[in-house]
This record gives sequence, C-alpha cells and structure tokens, in this order.
Amino acid sequence: MTLRRPVLLCALVTALAPVGRAAEGEFDRDGSYRTTNFRVFVNDRRLAQEFGDMAERYRREKALDWLGKEMPPWPQRCPLRVEVNLRQSGGATTFTFGADAAGRPGVSSQEMKIWGETRQLLYSVLPHEVTHTVLAHHFGRPVPRWADEGGSVLSENEKECYDHDIKCRELLNQGRGIRLRVLLAMKEYPQDMIVVYAQGYSLAQFLIDRGGRPKFLEFVGQGMRNDGRNWEAAVREVYGFAGVNELEEAWIDSLRAPPSRATGRARADVAMAEKTSRLRSEVRASNPPALPLLEQPVVVRGAAPDRDPPARRAAAAPAAKPVDRPNPPPLPMLLPPEPPKQ
Repeated sequence: MTLRRPVLLCALVTALAPVGRAAEGEFDRDGSYRTTNFRVFVNDRRLAQEFGDMAERYRREKALDWLGKEMPPWPQRCPLRVEVNLRQSGGATTFTFGADAAGRPGVSSQEMKIWGETRQLLYSVLPHEVTHTVLAHHFGRPVPRWADEGGSVLSENEKECYDHDIKCRELLNQGRGIRLRVLLAMKEYPQDMIVVYAQGYSLAQFLIDRGGRPKFLEFVGQGMRNDGRNWEAAVREVYGFAGVNELEEAWIDSLRAPPSRATGRARADVAMAEKTSRLRSEVRASNPPALPLLEQPVVVRGAAPDRDPPARRAAAAPAAKPVDRPNPPPLPMLLPPEPPKQ
C-alpha cells in the first residue's frame, strides 16, 4: 500500500509575481520540462515529458471529478520532482497558504515530490498528489487530514483502493481505529499514520456513495467552520444524521459487508492510462513494497521547501521526539476473531 503525505506550510506569505508562460511542452536548458502548470525535474528527458503530460491530464481530470470544471492556470508552475527507484514509493506535496490582495485565502506556493517505481508513480502516486492540489485550491486552506488523504486515495488505482478498504477493516478489528468525533477534527497526523489513510478513504467513499462529491465537499467545508469545530452541525445539515455518533454507527455497519473491487469506470480509467502511456519496461519492479517507510509528520512555518527527498532528509535528521497525545477510545470490533487453524 502506497502512503503519501502532504507537508503543509501555513505561514502567510506575499504571493510571487506570476511568471510568463512558455508554450506547453518545452524543455529548459537545465533539462526540466515545462507544461502550463508544472515544471518537471527528473533525470530523463523522455520521463520528464511523460510525467509532465500526465500531471496536466490528472489536473484536468481530477478537477472535473471533484469540482465539475477545470481549474484556471496557476500563477506559478508547480515544481514536480521525480526520483525513480525500485525500493519504495511515496510522495509529498508542500503548500504555503496565504491571502491575496483582497484578503481571500488561497495557495501561495506549492511543490510536489514523488519517488518510487515508474508505473506506480504514474498511475497511483501522481494522481494522488495532484488530487491534493485540487482540494487545496478549492478550500484555500489546509484540508482536514482524513478528507485530504481519503479523497486523494480515491484517485489511486483499483488495487490501491481495494487494499485501503481491506486495511481499514483490519485496523478496526485490531482496535486501532479513531473515533469519528476525533478523526474529523484532526489537523495533524497521529503517530499511527496509516489509520488516517485507510479510515479516511473508507469514510470518504461511504459519504460520497450517499450523495456524490459535491455534497462531500460541502460537508467538509461546513465542518471546517469555527476553526474545525462544526462537524456535528455539518453531519446534521448535509447528511441528515442526528450527529457524528450516528454517522459513525452507519459507516461501521456498512463495513460489515465484504469489501468489493472498484467500479468499472475506475478500471476503465486505469486501462486507458496504461494504453496512452509511452513508457517502456526498462524501469519496473515485480513487487513494489507494500508499506514504504513512514515519516513523522512535519509542519514548517515561514520556510521555503527544501530540495532533498524526504527519505534522504529523514536519514540525515535526528530522530523526532514522540508527541504525547491522548489515545482516543477505539472503535468497536467489526468481526469476531478468526478461529484458530486446526
């Protein structure tokens, strides 16, 4: 299962002046590949073009999926740094949120880094990270962790979504789930980060099944009001539940049914992406790692994004001190333990 984490920079900054737009698909002297909204850095010109074109495609598709319309071009291109390796897959998208001249909140700058096996990056990691940008630009401020990660997992390939679905059930049965009244308002990652991905995906899918993505976005927007303390009202007004506890009961009850594979539309999307790719098979892993290295969540205030891949940065940095947080009460077990094998 591939995990990704956006690092949020929440300092108010002065927006940079928009840069001039070159024709889409040009290479710079440093070998980077420029599209309308991205500037791709990778050690291969053909791969740079591949990732740039796919990033633009996902930006358009995910905006249509979530917002019903395309986003206008960004004032500055988003740097997209790609590191191809056969060890682990992951990604991080860094946002700086600020306000424009009229005082409206928004994204002032952003940078995306992805690393791993090429196909995993193109058909799972990249659409996940691009979805982060769609949600960030829609809300103009940091998105609650569960909704940001859960919504972005929906953009991954069929196998990844299925694995998250199964993982959520496993975590609940292990007593590692987070009560929704805690999860909904969570602004930082817990130490058990995988719970946010799996449980966030499961809850997002449950809510979207009940009313579609526009209703889901309305719910998240309402819940974010009053400094993220409006979830009880949002649950009642948007989905008609008596409160968060009733939503939790309905969501858990839905998980008693066996997990199912993604829809035919999702399968068709993956097949089309595979068909349109110009990739060769020179970079491929037969078994991508199921659980990449997890990093401690990081919040940087008032600093520019660094240039080192997170894995390299983590190896050079001292170990992060554990953060004492009260453990929320576990969710009830879904299924009885399996009988011992004879």
